[in-house]
Amino acid sequence: MRIKILILTFFCMIFLNACFENNNKNGGKIGLHAPEISAKNVKGQKVKISDFNNLVILTFVQQGCASCLKDLPLLEKLADDNPQKITILAVDSIDKDIKFKDFVNANDYKNIIFLEDDLDISWQRFNIFAVPTTFIIKNGIVQDKIIGEKPWSYLKNSISSWL
Repeated sequence: MRIKILILTFFCMIFLNACFENNNKNGGKIGLHAPEISAKNVKGQKVKISDFNNLVILTFVQQGCASCLKDLPLLEKLADDNPQKITILAVDSIDKDIKFKDFVNANDYKNIIFLEDDLDISWQRFNIFAVPTTFIIKNGIVQDKIIGEKPWSYLKNSISSWL
């Protein structure tokens, strides 16, 4: 009898967790509170958007994306030019484990925090369907969403307008 109760309790917890999980999945719509990411840095530490008090640039990238690789050094420079004002989080939902670490190690960026998505949770919460997709988040609210490759001047102006 105890085993049945434990199993039933376990399934109820999973069901309730799924119900509450949907509350954090608004797709990253502009003007709404940003869903929390579920990702880890190269050292395996969890990182959250709420860990930062400045402007957060959340960009979804992958190793084989030419547009992503083109934008990253430009974002690095923008963060370097605006110390303490910008945090750049680059979430990779595609490359896992060794591929992810190789990607991060191949790029020696000082101002970009590379994150490996946990089970594609962040990808799903933000409804990502193309990379790069970049979110500008200020005070926990999504201010802008930029999908796909755009001219650097557009991306820079959009970010700078929120500094």
